[in-house]
Amino acid sequence: MLYYKIEVNVPFIKQKASTAIEYLILQFTILYMQHGYTQKNKAILIILCMLSLMGCVEEFEADSIKFEKLLVVDGNISDQQKEHAIKLTYTSPIDDQTDVSNAASGAAVWVEDNIGNRTDFIEQSTPGLYLSPADFAGIPGRSYALYITTSEGDSYKSTFQTLTPAPEISRIYNRYSVDTGDGKSTSTPGFQFFIDVDNTLSSSQFFRYEWSDAHQVIVPYIKKYKAEIQPNGSYTITDFDEDVKECYREDHFQEIILQTSSNNEGGSLQEVPIRFTASSEFDVTTKYSIEVTQRAISPEAYSYYRKLELFNESNGSLFDRQQGVVVGNLQSVNNPDEKVLGYFEVSGTTSKRVFLALTDLDPKGFEHVYRTCNEHGIIEFEGSLDEFYNATDVPEEERSTAILVRSVYDIFDQLGGFGEIVQQMAHRHCVDCRYNGQLGKPSYWQ
Repeated sequence: MLYYKIEVNVPFIKQKASTAIEYLILQFTILYMQHGYTQKNKAILIILCMLSLMGCVEEFEADSIKFEKLLVVDGNISDQQKEHAIKLTYTSPIDDQTDVSNAASGAAVWVEDNIGNRTDFIEQSTPGLYLSPADFAGIPGRSYALYITTSEGDSYKSTFQTLTPAPEISRIYNRYSVDTGDGKSTSTPGFQFFIDVDNTLSSSQFFRYEWSDAHQVIVPYIKKYKAEIQPNGSYTITDFDEDVKECYREDHFQEIILQTSSNNEGGSLQEVPIRFTASSEFDVTTKYSIEVTQRAISPEAYSYYRKLELFNESNGSLFDRQQGVVVGNLQSVNNPDEKVLGYFEVSGTTSKRVFLALTDLDPKGFEHVYRTCNEHGIIEFEGSLDEFYNATDVPEEERSTAILVRSVYDIFDQLGGFGEIVQQMAHRHCVDCRYNGQLGKPSYWQ
């Protein structure tokens, strides 16, 4: 065994200790270095280090931050005839723990075009939500501005923006892709949906995209019975008369999706990535639909959204450089120095929806789809349901696995007559569509 002689400058080390805990840690470090390793010395040193880590956290004083109550505006109008929405809220203090709504309720909200036509937006039952008449639509070529007068009498307005028509979306298609996320987690195989736009020259050449999609789920087995567990562990089986065969699971965009054709020769847009869907999302899907909305926006709106993207990307950590407030196209009439958050967007809009059978998906991506109802077949069981779920018919060495598998099974039918009843069991996702969606076909579904 080799031994090393360590020269310890004790006075120098002691003068570096700034707290009592640090001093104790240094004292035991000296002890450890001078007298060698023991389990007792090591344990004490670890405990003191943990105490030091807890002791170094300084309490954050939220009161030290100056809070500005700012108006936040979220809304747009387009050339589509529908109810257009403007949402008004106020910023909240960082330490606000109340349930009081920060909605800007009771305001007068209206839009004017460049020839003086006014359209009023009426507040709904949801505080801070203001809607236009259902027959309102912006007219391409005209300019529009938003006006707001709050219940406190403060007035705000946006700059005028010209409504430019959007080109048609030429194609929506999918391709196998792997989402690597942040590069640290497991990669996710799936389907990347793209669009093409053949010609944008007659439009603004700056675009923002939205999407919504829906999975149709039709289960293969009709549920005729249901089981309810009783306090004693037994099950009561009764008739089930609801139709739970067909459901729909809908989702919509949460991110900012931008694209520009300003640098593209011929003004076309090719392979614009819109939506990534993991292969696992198609485990019980029977048909899929996606709708893409394309908004032709102004260069100023495009610049605003790009800054917002960069702001969101750079604020993932307290140690990132803070970008400050992203100010949009609204200003206070009463106080020009007051900041107003948000943006009033004016855009021409086109939409395209496609319906896809499973065979329309990239076969390579479908290789990663685990089809639940194909992998979990019907189990026919003669006996009670408590015996089924406790796997009493299975050898003891295999019972724990069988219990785990059967825990996701539900009764859906019974076979037999006057003799022994056979329970027909299937994976619950294959007998009740509500596990993967909601009842009721959307109005747009074909």
